[in-house]
Amino acid sequence: MNFLYSLATAATPAPEESLAPGVAAEDVTPGTLGFLFTLFVVIAIIFLIRDMTKRIRRVRYREQVLATQEAAQESAERDASGTAPAKGTPGAPEERDTTWDHLR
Repeated sequence: MNFLYSLATAATPAPEESLAPGVAAEDVTPGTLGFLFTLFVVIAIIFLIRDMTKRIRRVRYREQVLATQEAAQESAERDASGTAPAKGTPGAPEERDTTWDHLR
């Protein structure tokens, strides 16, 4: 630890001119074009994130609505028949995988 501290305190600062001879500071900076390109990328990413968030929210909402409709249909079938039919019988509500319903 003491060795690292001595290295940090013994470091010499870089000289004033750190560029190669004959190269101006304006030649190595991104400039206006680089700034505009970076700004465009940031704005595009913001819009993409907002769109993705809307789509995910829509998929979740559709799944909730579908689950509510299925529950209401099952309860209506149970109320109409008086008792819940056993699984595997023709009138029994089937348990199905709803994972990919949003792709319909």
